Amino acid sequence: MAAGTAAALVPIKSITMRSRGDKFEFQNGSDEPGPACVKFLEQLQGIQRGKIEDKFGWCDQVKQYTAGKDYQTESGAQSGDAKAVGQLP
Repeated sequence: MAAGTAAALVPIKSITMRSRGDKFEFQNGSDEPGPACVKFLEQLQGIQRGKIEDKFGWCDQVKQYTAGKDYQTESGAQSGDAKAVGQLP
């Protein structure tokens, strides 16, 4: 299985090394994920949906942006338009 920055899991069917003519298949090349992948995916989605406790601190609550309040300009004055990179969360 592969894991990416989108916090999803994708089962891997095979790995091919064309230069050597090698091909390694998993689950006999089936399109269906194996039991370990299914279990990991269920756990990950449960945490993402708030149905399973996030013991790892992976989830952050997203709040509504308030113009003029949430970010500051480079000079330190608050503004809803100009945002200082150093002030971003």
